[in-house]
Amino acid sequence: MRQTEPRTRPPRLAAWFVELSASAEQSESILGDLAEEFSDVASKSGVVSARRWYWRQSVKTIFHLAGAAFRSAPWSLAGIVLMGFLLKWFIARLPEQLIVAILHTQRPYSNLHYDLYVWLVTWGILILRVVQMTLIGCIVATVAKGKEIVAPVVLIIVSLVVVGSNFLLHILDLPPQIAIPWTFLLPNFANWMGILTGGILVRQIRSASLRRDATP
Repeated sequence: MRQTEPRTRPPRLAAWFVELSASAEQSESILGDLAEEFSDVASKSGVVSARRWYWRQSVKTIFHLAGAAFRSAPWSLAGIVLMGFLLKWFIARLPEQLIVAILHTQRPYSNLHYDLYVWLVTWGILILRVVQMTLIGCIVATVAKGKEIVAPVVLIIVSLVVVGSNFLLHILDLPPQIAIPWTFLLPNFANWMGILTGGILVRQIRSASLRRDATP
């Protein structure tokens, strides 16, 4: 029985990461160059080696693109990130306020709706916060034209530094017999994923728009 040859296609996930990191105008040419070099490496060293090479080159390309985007307009990018951070700070308590307002309309509480109340307090706030952070990511990415992924990622890094510093100070103040509250990091991780998702959405929408405009 004849065996089929392995498909000499670059790793889709790595290519997608590169596409997101590049501007909508750059991505096609960069991916084309990487695909051409991938084919050359695959013909000489095999598909497995070519895939490893592609991942290494993708990481280098992503860091290079991020650095170039920052160096091209550092103050503009810093201003956009500051805007996103302040927006995130000003509306941070909006999900809790909305859930509390909903619960206040249901007084007096009853056993019939107890499970709903618990769900709203535990998961409803988290879901609303992720939606909120996704919208902030969309706003930051929309303003940062050409840096739709870099700006949200820098915002995530700034938020990570702030949260990490507060978390470190908090655990240093805890008595030794008290367990470290690692669950504190879960909502923040969800927030960061929301910001990144917003940037990805804007980047994909702009890429699709450019492809439609380029189609004759």
